[in-house]
Amino acid sequence: MRRSSLLVLLILIASSTIAQTFHAILIADTKDPVLGASCERDLAEMSARITDIAQKINYQYHEVICSNEQFGNAGLSKALSEINCSPEDIVFFYYTGHGLNTLERSSSFPLLYLKDNNDTELESIHLQLKAKKPKFCLTLGDCCNNLYSDTRSLRPVPPLFKGIGVTDDATIIKKLFLETEGDIIISSAGRGEKATAHPNLGSFYTYSWMEALTNAESNNQAITWETFLSDAENRLQVALKEFPDTIKHHSHWSVGYKKAPSIDPSTIKPVVSYDEINKFLNFLANERIPFTERNSIRVHKQPIYFSPAATVDIYINSPEKPVERQPVDQFLKRIISTAKLIDQFNFVEKMSELSEDGKYRHLTLQEVR
Repeated sequence: MRRSSLLVLLILIASSTIAQTFHAILIADTKDPVLGASCERDLAEMSARITDIAQKINYQYHEVICSNEQFGNAGLSKALSEINCSPEDIVFFYYTGHGLNTLERSSSFPLLYLKDNNDTELESIHLQLKAKKPKFCLTLGDCCNNLYSDTRSLRPVPPLFKGIGVTDDATIIKKLFLETEGDIIISSAGRGEKATAHPNLGSFYTYSWMEALTNAESNNQAITWETFLSDAENRLQVALKEFPDTIKHHSHWSVGYKKAPSIDPSTIKPVVSYDEINKFLNFLANERIPFTERNSIRVHKQPIYFSPAATVDIYINSPEKPVERQPVDQFLKRIISTAKLIDQFNFVEKMSELSEDGKYRHLTLQEVR
């Protein structure tokens, strides 16, 4: 009797210590003659990043990759069938390849252009994964969403900046992936738009998404999925700012989750979010926008965002290099005048300070040239 009770106890202990699982399905059109190299880069980068996220939240990682010969309806169906969820599991679906939409469809999310089936709906896949009842389901399709069958644009652009680097601090990752219950579906392009990619660097939105994640880990102290996705969208537009409007595209997403309480590092809350500061600074540094328009926005926003005597510490490219300190008024005027020299700004919220009214009295930024 004692042995039987001990066995039951051991089974209960073992079952309670089984790690929750982070399931990832990664689909990439690596054999496409035009887009293959870009998709291969996307696949490698995303696999490494999601593996890192699973480790940071102490989840067991289960990855299914459909590329090369497995890139097709059969491979996708098999991958979906392999996902069996417990109530605490996380599911991530990622697609990089060609996509399209049609006038007959009402969905804002694209069809995936698989080698043997070009009418697989991203939204349908998302619903199938939601039906498995994980704690959190995240679906991301990086592909065209234009209203006819076509190829994703490849653009020969110089390398984009990838952020300061991945931090050992898992607070932001836990906030996004561990504390979220529900689902999110994301498309790299809105209905009627084509997505863009670089043959060596990968897809622009995937790049911007991971850059936003890297910078949030390193620089942020409070985040929601909405502010994170807004920051990724801001970074996408910075990457596309040199291109004509006919080439630009805008990410689209839909959220359906229980919002966890925001991280509150102090009793003072900022008047503007992390992503809005980044958007504001990069707007001022966008020389394609007329000087008078940028200066008008500066005059309007500066007293809302910053204290009158606010200062700015500036890293130039590398955070290891010495910083330069300037009054915020001088700094904002300078970036409007020297916009051509600046590629991008990254706001380091963790090293910035708020005044009692929620405005920033000290700002720390990374200036990428």
